[in-house]
Amino acid sequence: MTKNTAAASNTVSQRSTFRELSFSKKVGWAIALLFALISAVWVWVGVANLFEAIATFGLDLTGLSWLVFIGSIAAPIVTYGFGFLVGWRMPAWAKAVVFLVALAVAMVIKADLESLLLGGL
Repeated sequence: MTKNTAAASNTVSQRSTFRELSFSKKVGWAIALLFALISAVWVWVGVANLFEAIATFGLDLTGLSWLVFIGSIAAPIVTYGFGFLVGWRMPAWAKAVVFLVALAVAMVIKADLESLLLGGL
Protein backbone atom coordinates (compact mmCIF):
# COMPACT_ATOMS: atom_id res chain seq x y z
CA MET A 1 0.00 0.00 0.00
CA THR A 2 2.85 2.38 0.71
CA LYS A 3 4.22 1.68 -2.74
CA ASN A 4 1.09 3.07 -4.42
CA THR A 5 0.99 6.19 -2.27
CA ALA A 6 4.65 6.87 -3.00
CA ALA A 7 4.03 6.49 -6.72
CA ALA A 8 0.99 8.76 -6.52
CA SER A 9 2.88 11.43 -4.62
CA ASN A 10 5.70 11.32 -7.19
CA THR A 11 3.34 11.89 -10.08
CA VAL A 12 1.64 14.78 -8.31
CA SER A 13 4.96 16.40 -7.45
CA GLN A 14 6.23 15.94 -11.01
CA ARG A 15 3.35 17.91 -12.49
CA SER A 16 4.24 21.49 -13.21
CA THR A 17 1.97 24.46 -12.99
CA PHE A 18 2.22 27.53 -15.21
CA ARG A 19 4.13 29.38 -12.48
CA GLU A 20 6.78 26.67 -12.44
CA LEU A 21 7.31 26.63 -16.23
CA SER A 22 10.58 27.95 -17.55
CA PHE A 23 10.78 31.31 -19.25
CA SER A 24 11.27 29.80 -22.71
CA LYS A 25 8.14 27.66 -22.34
CA LYS A 26 6.12 30.72 -21.32
CA VAL A 27 7.46 32.56 -24.36
CA GLY A 28 6.50 29.55 -26.51
CA TRP A 29 2.95 29.64 -25.19
CA ALA A 30 2.81 33.41 -25.74
CA ILE A 31 3.92 32.92 -29.36
CA ALA A 32 1.26 30.23 -29.86
CA LEU A 33 -1.38 32.56 -28.39
CA LEU A 34 -0.26 35.48 -30.56
CA PHE A 35 -0.49 33.45 -33.74
CA ALA A 36 -3.81 31.99 -32.61
CA LEU A 37 -5.17 35.53 -32.35
CA ILE A 38 -3.78 36.46 -35.77
CA SER A 39 -5.33 33.33 -37.27
CA ALA A 40 -8.62 34.12 -35.54
CA VAL A 41 -8.65 37.55 -37.19
CA TRP A 42 -8.29 35.92 -40.62
CA VAL A 43 -11.02 33.42 -39.78
CA TRP A 44 -13.25 36.32 -38.80
CA VAL A 45 -12.47 38.07 -42.11
CA GLY A 46 -13.55 34.91 -43.95
CA VAL A 47 -16.77 34.72 -41.96
CA ALA A 48 -17.48 38.41 -42.63
CA ASN A 49 -16.90 37.88 -46.36
CA LEU A 50 -19.28 34.93 -46.33
CA PHE A 51 -22.02 36.89 -44.57
CA GLU A 52 -21.50 39.84 -46.90
CA ALA A 53 -21.88 37.58 -49.95
CA ILE A 54 -25.00 35.97 -48.49
CA ALA A 55 -26.45 39.41 -47.73
CA THR A 56 -25.70 40.56 -51.26
CA PHE A 57 -26.63 37.49 -53.31
CA GLY A 58 -28.70 35.43 -50.89
CA LEU A 59 -28.14 31.71 -50.62
CA ASP A 60 -28.03 31.48 -54.41
CA LEU A 61 -24.22 31.23 -54.49
CA THR A 62 -22.48 28.84 -56.85
CA GLY A 63 -20.62 25.80 -55.63
CA LEU A 64 -17.33 27.50 -56.45
CA SER A 65 -18.31 30.48 -54.30
CA TRP A 66 -19.14 28.23 -51.35
CA LEU A 67 -15.78 26.47 -51.80
CA VAL A 68 -13.93 29.79 -51.76
CA PHE A 69 -15.72 31.13 -48.69
CA ILE A 70 -15.50 27.91 -46.66
CA GLY A 71 -11.89 27.41 -47.73
CA SER A 72 -11.04 30.96 -46.65
CA ILE A 73 -12.46 30.19 -43.23
CA ALA A 74 -10.87 26.75 -42.90
CA ALA A 75 -7.36 27.56 -44.19
CA PRO A 76 -6.16 29.58 -41.15
CA ILE A 77 -7.67 27.03 -38.75
CA VAL A 78 -6.10 24.01 -40.42
CA THR A 79 -2.67 25.58 -40.94
CA TYR A 80 -2.58 26.83 -37.34
CA GLY A 81 -3.42 23.33 -36.15
CA PHE A 82 -0.63 21.82 -38.22
CA GLY A 83 1.76 24.51 -37.01
CA PHE A 84 0.82 23.79 -33.41
CA LEU A 85 1.42 20.06 -33.88
CA VAL A 86 4.74 20.57 -35.64
CA GLY A 87 6.02 23.18 -33.18
CA TRP A 88 4.83 21.44 -30.03
CA ARG A 89 8.24 20.53 -28.60
CA MET A 90 10.36 23.15 -30.36
CA PRO A 91 12.07 26.11 -28.73
CA ALA A 92 10.32 29.47 -28.85
CA TRP A 93 12.21 30.89 -31.84
CA ALA A 94 11.57 27.76 -33.92
CA LYS A 95 7.91 27.77 -32.89
CA ALA A 96 7.63 31.38 -34.12
CA VAL A 97 9.12 30.39 -37.47
CA VAL A 98 6.74 27.42 -37.80
CA PHE A 99 3.71 29.59 -37.02
CA LEU A 100 4.91 32.27 -39.42
CA VAL A 101 5.24 29.68 -42.20
CA ALA A 102 1.80 28.26 -41.34
CA LEU A 103 0.27 31.73 -41.52
CA ALA A 104 1.98 32.38 -44.86
CA VAL A 105 0.63 29.10 -46.24
CA ALA A 106 -2.87 30.04 -45.07
CA MET A 107 -2.63 33.40 -46.80
CA VAL A 108 -1.41 31.77 -50.04
CA ILE A 109 -4.32 29.32 -49.94
CA LYS A 110 -6.75 32.17 -49.24
CA ALA A 111 -5.34 34.29 -52.10
CA ASP A 112 -5.44 31.33 -54.51
CA LEU A 113 -9.05 30.61 -53.62
CA GLU A 114 -10.05 34.23 -54.05
CA SER A 115 -8.28 34.47 -57.40
CA LEU A 116 -10.11 31.33 -58.46
CA LEU A 117 -13.40 33.09 -57.71
CA LEU A 118 -12.37 36.30 -59.44
CA GLY A 119 -11.18 34.35 -62.46
CA GLY A 120 -14.66 32.82 -62.74
CA LEU A 121 -16.30 36.23 -63.13
